[in-house]
Amino acid sequence: MRYVAPPGMELEERENLKTIGRYEILEALGKGTMGIVYKARDPLLDRIVAVKTIVSPRGSGRQNRKAYLERFEREAKAAAKMQHPSIVTIFDVGSEEGQPFMVLEYLPGDSLADRLDKVRIPLGKGVQTALDLAAALGFAHSERIVHRDVKPANVLNAGDNRWKLADFGIARMPDSDLTQVGVFMGTPGYAPPEAVSQGRYTPQADVFAWGAVLYELLSGRIPYEGPDTRTTNGYVLKKTARSPREFDSSIPEVLAEVCMTALHPSIDVRYADGHVARAALEESWERCINEELVGPRAFSGREVPHDRAPKLMHSGATGLVPAISENSGPPFSLSEVRVGDDDPTKIMAIRTPQELARLRGEETDPNAAIVAAAKKAANHNDELDIEAAAGYGDDTESELLLSDAPKAGLWAAVLFAALLTGGLLAYYVINAL
Repeated sequence: MRYVAPPGMELEERENLKTIGRYEILEALGKGTMGIVYKARDPLLDRIVAVKTIVSPRGSGRQNRKAYLERFEREAKAAAKMQHPSIVTIFDVGSEEGQPFMVLEYLPGDSLADRLDKVRIPLGKGVQTALDLAAALGFAHSERIVHRDVKPANVLNAGDNRWKLADFGIARMPDSDLTQVGVFMGTPGYAPPEAVSQGRYTPQADVFAWGAVLYELLSGRIPYEGPDTRTTNGYVLKKTARSPREFDSSIPEVLAEVCMTALHPSIDVRYADGHVARAALEESWERCINEELVGPRAFSGREVPHDRAPKLMHSGATGLVPAISENSGPPFSLSEVRVGDDDPTKIMAIRTPQELARLRGEETDPNAAIVAAAKKAANHNDELDIEAAAGYGDDTESELLLSDAPKAGLWAAVLFAALLTGGLLAYYVINAL
């Protein structure tokens, strides 16, 4: 239902569109529920921008349509005053042939929805993304602006692991008197019960949607998902969301609690606004770090395609164990693994033949204990000659040698024995004379 306009609204795409206002259209970037986004050029400032046309009501009377356009322009201008590092900047608003449009900063990266469709995100990155979005919402709420359509598709990649909240096209003032009663204008699964049943949007509606985004960042799943808008909204009204820990128990309980509080059906329990939600998540994340509730993977793990993601995505080491396959290389090899995307530090992961066999589910060689004991006894840093040891039988323990064992001790013993023998021989010769 992503591309279906709300009741009483319809999406109109004009063919061979060359300009919108003063902006030269270069290409269509995408089509969403509330409009079409174009890549365009601003000839006045000679810069690339994104121009989004906004759906407007049709067939509802001239006065209603005029009131809608006036409201859009007023609220879009208010949104344009918001300058925040996690909010897409609005440069301009206007209308052409009765169709309103917004001019935004152009971000060529993908959306968070595109990213989450492909991969699971490490816990640290997911929490930081949610913190940035909560900060953006807190700033908007302090300006008395409610977004009303927070979802991964409206979160755009700004590079360097930074994300920005976009699409204030249906944003409104909390006290606006022009809201269309009974018209659902959010996205199914991200709109709270009071928006679905009453069309009521407050900052807490944005908090609910933010909780749904956090849920997906943590678990890789959507809290409410059905085959159509009616079914999905029905799930929301029935309050059927399960804790994300039911899908991935490696998610710390304190983070799951933040997520479920944001998704709570009652506004008396839900966080009051973006500022409160951010403070709660920040406090919980600090607790995860201070109480060691998360492992190294939370900070240095990589994004993993869904079909390769482990069941417990956020637990254990940072993937130091290399993928085991028939071509894993020679036994007792060193595997070089990146620690993080922005950190050139490397870690060397050592795997003995027995560890590799155990990871493959194979039987461990009975000679492994002999090899390990010999290496421990040698107490040196050189690699063991595994190939030589692999051919030994049960009765060859005494024959085990280390290929590069230090020979200085042996030569010292031989020299000492020779000197002792020579000394004794000289003693007997002298006494005999």
